Amino acid sequence: MPTIKDIAQLAGVSQGTVSNVLNGKGIVSSNKIKMVQNAAAVLGYTVNERAKILRKGKGKILAVILPNIRLRNYVDFFLSFKSHAENQGFKVLQYISNDNPETELGALAQIRSEMVSGLAVFSCLGNSAAYRDAGFSEHEILFVERDPLVPCNYIGFDYALCGEELARLAIRKSLNTLTIITDNTNFSNEADFLGAFSKTMASTSGHSLTHIQTDLFRKNQSVIQIFADKTPEGIFCSNHDFAQTIKDVWENFHATARTSIYTVTPVFTMPESNYTKYELNYRLMGQASAKFLVSNQEDHVTGRRTVLQNAGFRNWSSTLSPKHPGSPSRLEILTLQSPAAEAMRSLSLIYSHSTGVEVNISVFPYEEIHEVFESMEQSSDYDVVRLDVTWLSWHAGRILRPLEEIDPAISGLLDTFVDGIERKYSFVEDTLYALPVSPSNQLLFYRKDLFESTVLKRLYHEEFKSRLLPPRDFSEYNRIAWFFTKTLNQQSPVDYGSTVTLGSAGVAATEFLTRYFSLTDTLFDTGGRILLKSPYALKALSELVELKKYSREGYCTWWTDAAQEFAAGNVAMTILYSNFASGILHKDSKVINRIGYALVPGSNSIIGGGTLGVSKFSKQPELALSFIRWLCSEPISSALSLLGSVPACRESFDNYEIVDSYPWLDLSRKCFSRCSYQRTPSDNNAPFDEHRFLGVLGKAVKDAYSGSFSPVEALDYAQTRYESIGTELFKPTHH
Repeated sequence: MPTIKDIAQLAGVSQGTVSNVLNGKGIVSSNKIKMVQNAAAVLGYTVNERAKILRKGKGKILAVILPNIRLRNYVDFFLSFKSHAENQGFKVLQYISNDNPETELGALAQIRSEMVSGLAVFSCLGNSAAYRDAGFSEHEILFVERDPLVPCNYIGFDYALCGEELARLAIRKSLNTLTIITDNTNFSNEADFLGAFSKTMASTSGHSLTHIQTDLFRKNQSVIQIFADKTPEGIFCSNHDFAQTIKDVWENFHATARTSIYTVTPVFTMPESNYTKYELNYRLMGQASAKFLVSNQEDHVTGRRTVLQNAGFRNWSSTLSPKHPGSPSRLEILTLQSPAAEAMRSLSLIYSHSTGVEVNISVFPYEEIHEVFESMEQSSDYDVVRLDVTWLSWHAGRILRPLEEIDPAISGLLDTFVDGIERKYSFVEDTLYALPVSPSNQLLFYRKDLFESTVLKRLYHEEFKSRLLPPRDFSEYNRIAWFFTKTLNQQSPVDYGSTVTLGSAGVAATEFLTRYFSLTDTLFDTGGRILLKSPYALKALSELVELKKYSREGYCTWWTDAAQEFAAGNVAMTILYSNFASGILHKDSKVINRIGYALVPGSNSIIGGGTLGVSKFSKQPELALSFIRWLCSEPISSALSLLGSVPACRESFDNYEIVDSYPWLDLSRKCFSRCSYQRTPSDNNAPFDEHRFLGVLGKAVKDAYSGSFSPVEALDYAQTRYESIGTELFKPTHH
């Protein structure tokens, strides 16, 4: 194997320089960094991570011992554990025990040799002595799901409650013959589940209960036993894999038998209708386990016992009632073109299946939908209207029905939403008109691999005498965009520093306001006079116009285009609304696993996205509100988000299938309560024609960007134009 000395000789540098480059230490010129990296590549040198760890004592390495990777609950746990740990700079090792004690003991020896600093284990050993004997400190071990029943760090769910609630369901359904199938009851979770189920069933009479204990290797033979005699009315399983096996045997060999399957499962974000599911959030447990082990590197906590809340029966149609004869059979939905619209179209099939009510969704692009709003009248057929949040104050009073007129208790649903969105997406003055369905805000997305490149970081420092980090303001943003524009910096690995999204006048105005609100938090003075002749406005527009030099010729017309351009891999940064960001992960994306995200420069993100209201002209307002309530609830909110939207429901942010798929969503959630700005003349959400106002502002922005006017001239035009039409943009009342 080549040595540091060999690399130094080939690169023509000292061994100390090679060591600094390979270990990321010291100040080395970009030229020498490239020489060392090229020499190492030619010689086939790889860093000996084990040697580095031995020098330090222990590495930033965590390990997980799983019973298997066939059960989705273990896969969910590991994926979430790994995601959180790696985001904290840790490497994660995975070991499989197959619930064999000898295999687990062998894994322990291997883990110890890897200098692991923390371990999460679904142990089949039944005690913690083996871990002490292997040399692990108590604070380094976290027992998961299976409780050794001795003082230790432990995390799991309430498995007794799980068994009790499934048994109560059996009682409510008057099931007389039942079979319960579990894994090894020497494991505490299985024993607690079975014990609580049996005890609850024993509180009633008139039923028979058969218990079958099995495992992954004997499950087929065990399941065949269930159907050998009379098929039970209900089959209850302690894990999803057993339920799937029962379903397969039932459908293939006993299709005429009548039974129902009830099972404990991990959380299913998308619907799954083969069983009645009692869900446990294994992704949340994975995240919580990794978080604990990372923090315990310094805290050295021992004896902590964590019992997470069961998700339980997440009912996809709990708020719905089947259609009654003679009741309406069709709902008409009007919505803006967006990822949420397509997701809504797919999920509405579930609503139709549950209620018998057909749902027709009409999707319009940005400019066309505004024309539809303007022309809505008594003859309108629409029942539910999706409004952009910026249009709510102007259109709500004319085309929406106050929701509390339909259901006086509807405001209680606001408590389920993410902090910071309740009033912005729902109220005009003090009237509740709508509920948020796809709230969003702007985030900065950047090529993480470029920002972390040793060579590029050094080149940037040599050019600007500062570190290459996500920009804190738009002056830094433009400087980084220059650095990553190949025509201006031949050493850039990509052609462009940034995208620009200008499309319609409203979109162009948003690009300007993004920069403006990074400098100040209001566009109007206390007297309602617009501040477009201010130094802040001039700086914001000038910085936007400058960006033309660092982006491709032309511009993106909509945020879906910006997401696609970033995904193509030839641009370093983009600013996107979070409800469009899923587009950077499409199947042809070249930036998957290379995406960084941060607050927008200035840390004052503009909100966007949509909200749903009942049309004032709907002839079935109660049904329309029922659909909105259903769409805004969990788990529908979670499913919408997995399909590319952003959840409004607070509970959806504990669904780590979503957060692991779109890791920026947690930052987006925090931005709702963090952002603070006033973009209309009144701060009380009074009716203001923001669409028309943004048209005036956006035209000025596009004129400046195209070079037709200087930034000063464009802002002067917008100021004058606003002052001439200002009174037309207000409504005296919306009632």
